[in-house]
Amino acid sequence: MQPDRKTTRTAVAIFVLQTAGSGVAVYGIPIYIAAFLRSGTVAPAELSLASTAFFLVGALSGPAFSAVGQRRPNAVMSGAVLGGAAALTAMAVHPSGPVVVGSFAVLGAIFNGGLVVVGTTVLVRVFDGRPTSGMALATSGSSAGGILVSPLLALLLTAQAATGRSFLVVATGFLVISGLALLLGRRAAASPGVAGTPAVPATAAGRLSAHWPLVLAFSLVSASQLGATSYIVATALSRNFTGASLAVSVATATAVGSRWLGSAGIRRLGLSRWTMTSFSAQAAGVALVGLAPAGWVLFLGAALIGQSLGNTILIRSQVVVDLFGIDGFAGKFARFQTWTSLGSAAGPLVLGQLFALSHDYLLAYLALFVLNVVAVPFLRPWMRQLRAQHERKADEPQRTDSPAL
Repeated sequence: MQPDRKTTRTAVAIFVLQTAGSGVAVYGIPIYIAAFLRSGTVAPAELSLASTAFFLVGALSGPAFSAVGQRRPNAVMSGAVLGGAAALTAMAVHPSGPVVVGSFAVLGAIFNGGLVVVGTTVLVRVFDGRPTSGMALATSGSSAGGILVSPLLALLLTAQAATGRSFLVVATGFLVISGLALLLGRRAAASPGVAGTPAVPATAAGRLSAHWPLVLAFSLVSASQLGATSYIVATALSRNFTGASLAVSVATATAVGSRWLGSAGIRRLGLSRWTMTSFSAQAAGVALVGLAPAGWVLFLGAALIGQSLGNTILIRSQVVVDLFGIDGFAGKFARFQTWTSLGSAAGPLVLGQLFALSHDYLLAYLALFVLNVVAVPFLRPWMRQLRAQHERKADEPQRTDSPAL
């Protein structure tokens, strides 16, 4: 479809919302933890519980948001913005263990459920479910927060002694920027079907559980992806690599750029081949980070992991559209997101426990590599299904408008 003013406005609005949300939530969590540890106001055990709450509640929140978000996306995203600002304010006013645990849980819910699931649902409807450049721009916000927002958070929460005042600044900035984004995309988000007739069937029957190998593949890849990213700086520091702190920046920068590469790759190779390519490249990246004899090898591995990190949402949304149609997208995508988010939460836990037992990053990354490699064959039933569909379409007689003789 050709982009118009409404679809462009929607893409920009969702990009800003997901950038702000990922910055204060996903990429902000390690910065908040470090700030509380420095101040001594929250115990390490409580911070660990808070981090778990963020991932767990975030994983489970998608289905809860999807039904209402399909009917009233503006209301859900507005509530998510207000909830995120309230959580940040609570940590500023009363930075205690229970408050931080609750605030982290709210941040997980508002980002995963309110901004990713509902925001992506709006995009899929506006862009007819196709991986256009607009979809690539908008979904790149979930990675862009690591580049555009987290450095500002780090500056605020390390340069100032008053942690509470800094959190109030973050809350105010998030509220203002996200509010402007909601205002920008209000009409298009409120009427997500304005872009035209869907390019795929409106509704396709079936359950997500019928495609469990595909869901498992994405969950295993997500576990490998987030586990490898979470410990990549620690791995670089342990080997005294120059510029070790830039490793995550390399991954997140590649994640943003890969949305555009992914959109082109899906058009050229097809969805299933591009998914296989992206997942296989990530497996190579995990192995390179684990083995890395030099800094440039680790950064190359980070880039390969980052491309998959960036492609995942774009690929996953297109997979759900192809399987279930646009009308069935919201609920199915939310459940898909839940399972892959649980995989994401398990990745750092697996790597951390293995490192604690062996004190060896190579062994830990080898385990993540195995998870990634095991995931790839689980894509094959879905690939066979797509191939069979294409063959059936090729065998169907072509319709003509010629009058019968």
